[in-house]
Amino acid sequence: MHQLTKEPERFRVGYRATEQSEPHDLTEDQLHHYLDYCTELLSLVAKTAALCAEDTSDGRVLDTVSNVETLTTHMSAKIFQKVALLSRG
Repeated sequence: MHQLTKEPERFRVGYRATEQSEPHDLTEDQLHHYLDYCTELLSLVAKTAALCAEDTSDGRVLDTVSNVETLTTHMSAKIFQKVALLSRG
């Protein structure tokens, strides 16, 4: 799900909100912390999935865990892209 209120683009110089723009409720620093917490949560999800597969040889379970780990890795990469857009300094 795309959360327009969590887009770092609004902190760029020259950003102009339109009448259709969603209201922004986070400061740049709060958004940075929120994105950090999201990556930590994804890490916990991936680790939990790995623990579920630790003592099994069931192919379906192993495939599902692999899919969860791939999904969380890709989601984390997208979040890191957003963090990189934030001008921290």
